[in-house]
Amino acid sequence: MNESGRKLLIVDDEPTIADGLQMLFREREELGLEVKAAYSSKEALGVFAEFGPDVVLLDIQIPGVTGLELAGRMRALHPAVKIIFLTGYDYFEYAYKAIKQDATDYILKTEGDDKVIAAVAAALDRIAYEQGLQNQYTEAQARLATLLPVFRDHLLAALLNESSPDAGAMFRAMAELDESLTPAQPVLVLLGRSCTDQLPLPVRGLVQLTVEQILRAQLHPSPWQIFSASHREDILWFLAGRDSGPGLPAVPVPLLEDIQTILAERAGCKFSFVLAREQVNWMEIGRVYRSLQRTLALFDLCSQEGIAMEGERYPESSLAEEEECADILRLLPRVELLKTHLQNGNLKSFRSLLDELCRVLSGVRGGYTLHAIELYLTAGKALLGHLNETRLYSALPGDIDLALLYTPTRMQGWPERAGYLEKLGRALCEAADAERRFNAEATICRIKDYIGQHLASDLSLNALGRATGFNPSYLSRIFKRDVGIGLHDYITRRRMELARSLLTHTKMKIYEVAQKCGYDNTNYFIRIFKLTVGLTPQEYRNRHA
Repeated sequence: MNESGRKLLIVDDEPTIADGLQMLFREREELGLEVKAAYSSKEALGVFAEFGPDVVLLDIQIPGVTGLELAGRMRALHPAVKIIFLTGYDYFEYAYKAIKQDATDYILKTEGDDKVIAAVAAALDRIAYEQGLQNQYTEAQARLATLLPVFRDHLLAALLNESSPDAGAMFRAMAELDESLTPAQPVLVLLGRSCTDQLPLPVRGLVQLTVEQILRAQLHPSPWQIFSASHREDILWFLAGRDSGPGLPAVPVPLLEDIQTILAERAGCKFSFVLAREQVNWMEIGRVYRSLQRTLALFDLCSQEGIAMEGERYPESSLAEEEECADILRLLPRVELLKTHLQNGNLKSFRSLLDELCRVLSGVRGGYTLHAIELYLTAGKALLGHLNETRLYSALPGDIDLALLYTPTRMQGWPERAGYLEKLGRALCEAADAERRFNAEATICRIKDYIGQHLASDLSLNALGRATGFNPSYLSRIFKRDVGIGLHDYITRRRMELARSLLTHTKMKIYEVAQKCGYDNTNYFIRIFKLTVGLTPQEYRNRHA
């Protein structure tokens, strides 16, 4: 049923029950469990930390620390542990709290051995399933270098763009090389997009292969193939069937939710998915792609994690206008980066993105379109937000009317509106660059002075931010940029300098030196000192005092 080597911890203050359950599971050799028991909250925490169980059978009413509190502490040590609560009372309040604790199951002691065994077996099955997803993620990492052939990528890009007149010829050529591809075969399209900034290329490739691997593994065995492609800011997966054969498989929403969890935990990115409502042939995937993009924008899945099904198609009469907005839809998820680039001092990226935005807005020919207005106002919000945070109003030329940021109808046509954004963006770049040069040196001096006077105090980024009035991430960034060393390393260096001086010139005890240098944990101070200096504090004192 499950792989061997799993561990079960039974916690109950009634030894008869705990020992009985321990014997019960030791007799069930097919479960492959190593079993231990604990009879109090205190003992349970010690055994849990040393034993590292995969599943815990926990009396919810154990004396001392309650079962619910004990479960919370166990999850803090081992978040993946499966906890099954046991109780002698059928209290709704306990059941509700157990559910809030994300318990795997909730069992009455009166329900019998079979119920307990079934609950543990189900927990082991869930562990095996989650481990399978983790293994598939690991396999995807190993396959990172084996991306789809370049020719297939070019073919899919041409089909998605609907811009290549020879896409049909390209497809026929591809079909000759790969007999699994035929123009008439049914295809189901899944669109995915990161909810955060544009992903680095290695992470993007890893996400693409991970989802492909999981879909292939979870929908196996099947006569269908799975292809994937990275296109613009999106990643698409194609479930391709045969010209004649069974219908394509359904992609269950819980599977997509599990994939989102894996990507968040392992790749550190939040992802949204939109699934096509029906199968099409390869030559129609460009039309489906546009529809999936509209659904993504409709449900605001560009900025928040979610899963949606392709919405109703737009009327044919509006398709021409929607095609005009393809570039706008592509830019919308990235516009907030204007503010981020300004905050980070990344003026080159800011200018590049703003130039692209202004070019797209200048080319709008559909009049007062909602998509174009959304793009303009989103850009205006980003620029105005930066102005409000930096208070650089006085640095702007007097002929720039900030009210135009939220009243675009006062201007005649999209070229004028794009020109206004371009002018404001250029002025913001000049002001930001001047402000950075003026403030950087004074800020660094202020940070160094504060650190030197507060070596015994909290010098975390947040504490430095509160003390100096600067954004913590900004402090870290400019300090590293202008000083050439990270803030944490600089603080450690200054503290070690103070420690060496105190060890050499005073008779303070080691723990007093540690506290004077900002370390409440003496053992940690000793470890850092030895890593930095090469000697323990006592060895250093013996040599230099």
